[in-house]
Amino acid sequence: MMNYTYFENKITPSNEAKISISSHSLQYGTTVFGGMRGYKKGNSFRLFRMEDHFERLMNATKIIGMNFEMKFNEFKKIITELIEKNKPDGDFYIRPFVYSDDEVLTPKFNGLNFKIALYMIPLGDYLDSSKGLRLMISSYQKFSDAAISTKAKAGGTYLNSSLARTEANSRGFDEALVMDKDWKIVEGSAENIIVIYRGEAITPPVSASMLEGITWRTCIELLKKHNISIRYEPIDRSMVYTCDELLLTGTAAQVLYAESVDDRIITNGEMGPICETLKTDFEKILNNTHSLSKAWISEFNNNN
Repeated sequence: MMNYTYFENKITPSNEAKISISSHSLQYGTTVFGGMRGYKKGNSFRLFRMEDHFERLMNATKIIGMNFEMKFNEFKKIITELIEKNKPDGDFYIRPFVYSDDEVLTPKFNGLNFKIALYMIPLGDYLDSSKGLRLMISSYQKFSDAAISTKAKAGGTYLNSSLARTEANSRGFDEALVMDKDWKIVEGSAENIIVIYRGEAITPPVSASMLEGITWRTCIELLKKHNISIRYEPIDRSMVYTCDELLLTGTAAQVLYAESVDDRIITNGEMGPICETLKTDFEKILNNTHSLSKAWISEFNNNN
């Protein structure tokens, strides 16, 4: 973690940002959170789709039923001050989250007070991007929206992701794919998926039991710009075994490709043309040389 954090309505040293062990969110996982990548580019820092990340965070508080409100301008001001205070010397990640430190021994939300905190960490590759990922289909099923919202990045729900990722890593794989109750593959443990199957791009529909990722939405828009149509359909095990490319997308992961699933090699195990195209587009966006850079990039001065 970097030296400064936003906590209790002010920028404070990270080692002083503490809550009680009996706080509600620590006991019950009653948090919602987001995550934004920051890139150091010459004399500036660039954040990708900051307003979209803020909107998803606020939607999560609404879905879960948290009594919390904030305006985007206030959110942006906090991030600006946090970057200026921490003075990162490379790429980084910002984690905003909404939590309750009320010391109440009950799982209900009624009457709780919620606050926002933000911290920063240095972050290069979340998963190894120098090669394709070895994936396995997890024995842990993704929960249904009828049980817990799949459209809110809620802290407690990530126990499901932790179980799937831990299982995969303990068996020598890089990441897990998870199925829903109908045995359709909906996402990775912390990434969306796009399958290139017989020359077409296919991804689960928004109504599937998956988080609607911002990087996933970005990739869909970029594919359309290249006149590559995308179908929203359920994806089964056999499709990922025999697809042309399997892409994983996420804020931390960015755009990655699968070498294999359950030790079945995807095509030749190397990066395919669609993944390469999307990676190239992302670089252009971050370098302010893409037509969408202006809409998606927030730039901050580097005062080091």
